[in-house]
Amino acid sequence: MKQGRTKDTLVLGFAMFAIFFGAGNLIFPPSIGINTGADVIPGILGMTLTGILFPMLAMYAVVNMGSDFVDLSRHINSWWHQMFRIIGLLIVLFGTIPRCGAVACGTGMRGIFPNVPGWVNVAFLFVFFSLAYFFASNRSKVIDMIGAYATPILLVALLIIVVMVFAMPIGSPTGGTVDNAFTYATLTAYNTGDIPTGLICAGIFLGSIKAKGYTEYKDQKNILVRAIGVAFIILVVVYGGLCWLGACGTPYFAADMDSTALLNGLVQKLAGYGGIVVLAVAVIFACFTTAAGMIATASDWVLEWTRGKIPYRIIALVITAIIFLMSATGVSNVLAFSGPLFTLIFPMSVVMTVLGVCKRLVPNDGAWKGAVYVATLISAYDAFVVARANGLHSISTDGLDKLMSYIPLSSLGFDWLIPSVIGFIVGAVIYAMVKDKAAAAKS
Repeated sequence: MKQGRTKDTLVLGFAMFAIFFGAGNLIFPPSIGINTGADVIPGILGMTLTGILFPMLAMYAVVNMGSDFVDLSRHINSWWHQMFRIIGLLIVLFGTIPRCGAVACGTGMRGIFPNVPGWVNVAFLFVFFSLAYFFASNRSKVIDMIGAYATPILLVALLIIVVMVFAMPIGSPTGGTVDNAFTYATLTAYNTGDIPTGLICAGIFLGSIKAKGYTEYKDQKNILVRAIGVAFIILVVVYGGLCWLGACGTPYFAADMDSTALLNGLVQKLAGYGGIVVLAVAVIFACFTTAAGMIATASDWVLEWTRGKIPYRIIALVITAIIFLMSATGVSNVLAFSGPLFTLIFPMSVVMTVLGVCKRLVPNDGAWKGAVYVATLISAYDAFVVARANGLHSISTDGLDKLMSYIPLSSLGFDWLIPSVIGFIVGAVIYAMVKDKAAAAKS
């Protein structure tokens, strides 16, 4: 049994790493590295805190509260998990996964074959999403398939690059553009937004664990926590290596250049065209594993909503078809729509993660309600502003904008943080007062 647990843990940990390591997570570490320069070590620590540890804690928050996301969200209200999933489904359909396909095509396939005609893009995306559907359609085995087949290819490609970073260095960390490398990296990695992914994907990992025969909650939690440890270690090694590569590139590249161009330039300088091919393979499989995992997760939600009346594979096929069409026809427009949705879902995800991890310090459900409701209210305003910036509407809110600017930390994008703490306290007090009053009335 011990040997079986070890194998299950490794497969789940590999799959977890692969699903979290999407296209964006391949791009941002070198950017952090080139901006932190000689202070790359504090930069790596800051990146690890919010770019790796926090998303992993989101997974832990779910299993710490029970056996699925519903057990966590029920402390807010009975329907919160459904609202969260609807927002998540829209992001999957019209943002994250269409972009995965576009990046796999533009940076991956065209990195190897830059001069192929335009119709090849559509053909590549068709094959890419067909394979993603094939993985996702095997509901009980999708995590095992990602962990056992796709992740090793991704991991080997990434480790080749990381090993070359230290075995054939292009230089040593020098320069830098920021005064506080730790703070800069912490904020930059936080903005990659993987915390909602942890909450969204926790269910599919727990489902995979249950399918392996682990029926006791204690065993399920143990396997998930160990898998989180595996994914955490791999992510630290890969992120750290890419960040170090960026810090070594300060003499050759500008810190403000496009992140994708920076990554391509660094790898080409490191290993020439062969390095670009390895990078392209990594990009394709990073996007693929994320796409397959998120399609499976979204399909599970719709299956639950339809109460099993529509077969899982039909749901997965429809979702994949929509994503394929979005990716093939209009990613730039899709991002304008998904940006506000992401802005809306992110703060509530952070608050739910903190409360789920620190459940022993949460006095009652009123604290949950106060903190999450206030975070959602503030983020709804922020989403409204992002939608205006993206051209989705032109409604002016100058007075409200000025008022919101007075909230502490608003200039850093944390306008929801202090109000959420206040909501936590006020909610806890009101809930306790109402409960005491109801108890007094009964007596």
